[in-house]
Amino acid sequence: MSYVSNVLRAVEYMERNLTNPISVTDVASEAAYSTFHFVRLFKALTGDTPGSYLRRRRLAEAAGELVRSRRRIIEIAIDYQFQSQEAFTRAFRDCFGINPGAFRKRRNAFPMEAARRIDEFFLIHCMEVITMEPRIMKRDAIKLIGIMYHGDNKNWEIPKLWEEFMPLIKKIPNCLPVHEAYGLCFYTESFSKSGLFYYMAALPVSSLEEIPMELVGKTLPASEYAVFTHKGPLVGKTNNIKDTYAYAYGTWLPKSRYVNPCAYDFEYYGEHYKSNTDPESELDIYIPIKPR
Repeated sequence: MSYVSNVLRAVEYMERNLTNPISVTDVASEAAYSTFHFVRLFKALTGDTPGSYLRRRRLAEAAGELVRSRRRIIEIAIDYQFQSQEAFTRAFRDCFGINPGAFRKRRNAFPMEAARRIDEFFLIHCMEVITMEPRIMKRDAIKLIGIMYHGDNKNWEIPKLWEEFMPLIKKIPNCLPVHEAYGLCFYTESFSKSGLFYYMAALPVSSLEEIPMELVGKTLPASEYAVFTHKGPLVGKTNNIKDTYAYAYGTWLPKSRYVNPCAYDFEYYGEHYKSNTDPESELDIYIPIKPR
């Protein structure tokens, strides 16, 4: 798992700079990845973005100082890269459910869960060892119509999106006569900081004309793709779909002769897909690529 040493190097860089101004781009460079690539990998492995992890680590260390020292709250806040005491208080309350002043007075137990550092043991146990060689294939431009979600899927909003989408399928004009569906993920610059992305549950169509108001259309450009087949349930303690994404972005892509030139990927639900929980189910993950 070649990504482990790279991610650990980035984590150590964050730890050394808890009281220094650094960006997600700086952290990604330390791991020898592009910003998008690193954020995608980090989130697939940990369920969190590097920016959110760094903020929690800073808050955890600041919490320790609140208990151990008599320094003013504003001094601690500024040290840990919060621009004001108000911003620090808001972030502290969101993380620990208590204001910094009340935390200091009650001398609460140190918030171990939020303070936990990512280490090699944690990374290795985030996923099972996966070995797969993707199919490399070209596809023409793909036209899609569906509904959109923007968020981080923290509360499993994407499965709910598919439930909302099903009754709307009959309204989609120009559907192709194929048994397939697409889960398109695409990412803007804000993804690196917020972890928020766009997800589209969609069907392929021949034309984007006359799209109903409650639906949206997208055209994916003609591209070459690395196609990874995920077998089994999408969630679970082992063989989680995040493991497949982590392997694709963290192990295979860095070693390959390709790079990902586009800030999107998509899940293809074809004839072998059965359900999110069926151990016999299969879906394909398409990552656009081009030669280095």
